[in-house]
Amino acid sequence: MKFTFLLMSSMLVFSSISSIAAPFNKKWKDREDELNDKKPLPADPSPTSAPEWYTWTASRGETLEARFKALENGIVTIEKRDKTLARFPLNRLNEADQKFAEACKAAKPRAPLSQVVVNQAAARLDETINLALKANNERANPKTSDAVFVRRIYIDTIGRIPTETEAREFLDDSSPQKRSNLINNLLNSPGYTMGMYNWLADMLRIKDDYGKGARAFLYEDWLKDQIAMNVPWNAVVRDMLTADGKLNQNGAAGFLLRDAQMPLDGVSNLLTTFLGANVSCAQCHDHPFSDWSQHDFYSIAAYFGATDGFHENVFRKSRMLLKSEELASVNKFVLGQILTPNAYNLVDLPKNQLKFPVDYKYKDAKPGQLTTPSLIRWSDTSDNNPAYDVAKESSDQLRNQFADWMVHPENPRFATAIANRMWKKVFGLAVQEPVTDIDDLSLASNQELLKQITTYMKQAQFDLREFQRILFHTAAYQRRASQTPEDPKNYRFAGPIIRRMSAEQAWDSIVTLVSGDSADNILLRRGDDLQKTVIADDDFNSKTIKKVATEMQINGMRPGPGVKNNGANARLMVSFYEGGKPDMHSGLLLARASEIQQPAPENHFLRLFGQSDRMVSDTNTTDGSVPQMLQLMNGPVQDAVTKYSTALRSANKQKADSDAITSLYLSFHSRKPTADETTKAVAALKDGLKLEDLAWVLLNSREFLFLP
Repeated sequence: MKFTFLLMSSMLVFSSISSIAAPFNKKWKDREDELNDKKPLPADPSPTSAPEWYTWTASRGETLEARFKALENGIVTIEKRDKTLARFPLNRLNEADQKFAEACKAAKPRAPLSQVVVNQAAARLDETINLALKANNERANPKTSDAVFVRRIYIDTIGRIPTETEAREFLDDSSPQKRSNLINNLLNSPGYTMGMYNWLADMLRIKDDYGKGARAFLYEDWLKDQIAMNVPWNAVVRDMLTADGKLNQNGAAGFLLRDAQMPLDGVSNLLTTFLGANVSCAQCHDHPFSDWSQHDFYSIAAYFGATDGFHENVFRKSRMLLKSEELASVNKFVLGQILTPNAYNLVDLPKNQLKFPVDYKYKDAKPGQLTTPSLIRWSDTSDNNPAYDVAKESSDQLRNQFADWMVHPENPRFATAIANRMWKKVFGLAVQEPVTDIDDLSLASNQELLKQITTYMKQAQFDLREFQRILFHTAAYQRRASQTPEDPKNYRFAGPIIRRMSAEQAWDSIVTLVSGDSADNILLRRGDDLQKTVIADDDFNSKTIKKVATEMQINGMRPGPGVKNNGANARLMVSFYEGGKPDMHSGLLLARASEIQQPAPENHFLRLFGQSDRMVSDTNTTDGSVPQMLQLMNGPVQDAVTKYSTALRSANKQKADSDAITSLYLSFHSRKPTADETTKAVAALKDGLKLEDLAWVLLNSREFLFLP
């Protein structure tokens, strides 16, 4: 019966492909012409879900009824009848359902830019870079080797080094288009979501715990879904700014609820993050070095003056209920996870209530005076800029009006801010540094280049994956790296800069050495069950809470693993994984950095290597330290790599010493050893050195941690 439905549905889907192919081909031909002419592109029609309810069957027999939503990066996203989303690796489905998902995707494509458009856009960026180099009597760096390129592109796209097999396949490929093919394949692989999530988590200050048992798991799951479905950046930001609901109810609400108890700090943070506006000082006084005044800050903060995110009355009631005799029989940990998230609730009040501070000392407003919502303008903002037409001074839906202005393509800084950040992600240095202060665009190292990438971000319709395709295809990216300049304003991108891997990239690369590429398909999803703990404010009592707790127990719902002594219970966390279970060696949970506690405990490899504590945006560091050396030289990480790793097992399977050495070099450095390295290593092995000793040496080399 199910197979018959599948066959009929698949036939309907495939029959529709031919009817839509011509319009889509014309659409994307027009899109290419418009990109070549630097004209704005029309908005894509919003993709619609497949109308049929479908019973999905996993390879191990589990079934789930849901609508098809998306298939991106090897991840299937479906919508259940309760409107919640679920995602899982495509290969977790049986063969018939895999074909059905692929057919649904083919019928409703969100077509990428053509390779011709990508190549032309990349070439124009190179022209701009080369002109700047020539004008300053500088030369572009030589093209990098395939071995350096394959390692660099894996780390920059999916956040980890390639496996031995992946590196070998690329190096042995003789196709002239192999670099382009690899770029496109990696950007459409499951690992892309994980790498992008790590980058965004640092920017957005992603944390598991908002305090007192309030877990942000649903927010984390939601963000991963947006990346997996390749939702445009402007749509993601707009959803975060306009979301309503509780922390355990609506994932998108997690962004504003992150600062629910400090809303003014939240406004300062989002302006800096999304616009590169240096307004933080203006929260307390007129900025001493920028044009922003305290009046400017409070005027724009007024758009959030009608928003309530933390309900004190609900929180106080939850504290009382935690201690009540009526709930004494309920597990306190489970009880905390039910109660606290309900106090984090984004709602809009009838009107703006934000007032100037009582110690306000300037003449343009009185202390305690009610603020009037007003949008900030930069000195280069045109008087007739259309972005400012979307905001109306009315007392309702203030956040929606602010969001319309924020993500408008003609907002003076929105497209520039994310394009500048993406450039830094790819090249190691932004066109204008720091990325958190781009108020004065004349300070860019190359003003024309900054204008170009802003234009391409708009023309790519804020599709971050497509924008990165352009950057990765530039000759500038594929050149040898340069040393980090003392003054970023004097760097003209003769190539990317030499970088140490981020904490997340180093960890994920070690996981790859130990477990291979299987970790790319192991997904942590902890938010689904939290949605069952939503309780209406007027129904917040012992009886209702006990009912929810009982249902959790009866239905096998799992509270998210708790945080104790700044660490999560790794063994308890294993039950929340989809697509497989991560390996555990030497006490380490070997899942990708995006799929473990956010952020990691203070004594974890990730934190020791510079992962942010997520208190402030963009604080991930790559500074070296003695504890980092000790992590690689001895301890559980070294133990896992030199005793249990897939890389070492592969080397041990080789019959000749030279082949085993080559295997290890490909696993650790993504290249084959030189003749001199092979000769010395073979001699050392004959003198008693073991392959695990060579693995230790390669792990502790500078070449492992750095991107040349």
